[in-house]
Amino acid sequence: MHFKTKKSIRLISVVSIMLFVLSACDYEISPWATDANCSEKVSIEYNINRLANYEAQVGTKNTYQVAVLSDPQMYPGAFEKVIKYVNTLPEVDFILLTGDLTETGIKAEFEWVCEAMEKAKQPILSVIGNHDALAFGTDIWHKYFGPEDYSFTYQNSKFIAYNDNKYEFSNVPDRDWLEQEAQGYETRDYTMVFSHIAPWDTDLALSEELKNLGVDLGVHGHVHKFDYWQLTDVQLPHYATTFTKEESFGLLSINPAGFTLENCTLDKCEVAQIRNRSR
Repeated sequence: MHFKTKKSIRLISVVSIMLFVLSACDYEISPWATDANCSEKVSIEYNINRLANYEAQVGTKNTYQVAVLSDPQMYPGAFEKVIKYVNTLPEVDFILLTGDLTETGIKAEFEWVCEAMEKAKQPILSVIGNHDALAFGTDIWHKYFGPEDYSFTYQNSKFIAYNDNKYEFSNVPDRDWLEQEAQGYETRDYTMVFSHIAPWDTDLALSEELKNLGVDLGVHGHVHKFDYWQLTDVQLPHYATTFTKEESFGLLSINPAGFTLENCTLDKCEVAQIRNRSR
């Protein structure tokens, strides 16, 4: 004969309740899973096609704007606020998202940021950040976002995204690929590059190399603050936007005469730099 104590009865009850709950809902077995709930709306290919279709509809534009967002990381709520605000700006044709979408590269974080990105009315083009490559983040990136290096053209300008995360990758950036992508710059209005990290202090030669390839502007994130700099003997401007925790973003206005960079909050924008076309 077996006797059940009050303690064993309570344990059986707790286990039974847990089994019922787990059977009644989706349960995250592991935070390291790579099957994130992200739609095609975040993929690079999908957004390049969206932008191409939009350009075919509107034709040539004399002036257009690009919103520059970065480092949503642990603040998807603030990120979503910024996206909803950018949705109200009629002159913004697309968004550049310069990396660190996540903090630790796990599935749940990608899902949070995907949910916000899917609310963008404009095409949104992302580049991988160093935090996005943690854990199994690189696998998730390739599965839902796409390549680490890519390019697209819009309004006779070329935008080249490249991976310069030396923390998690070796042999970056791919200089041979950058040289190939920049070819033909003489026939374009502008050639602009964007990456999560600006040229490193240990690799400042990259700025000069990009300048020699005909690049007109580098756009970045990573530093969690607005920044603008250029090497005195190179004169290639590098602009960094702040992190979206501050509910702020960069705004790039482009026309045939040059481009303007602005630092924006949800209330106002302030001009950071005006650059006249030099060629």
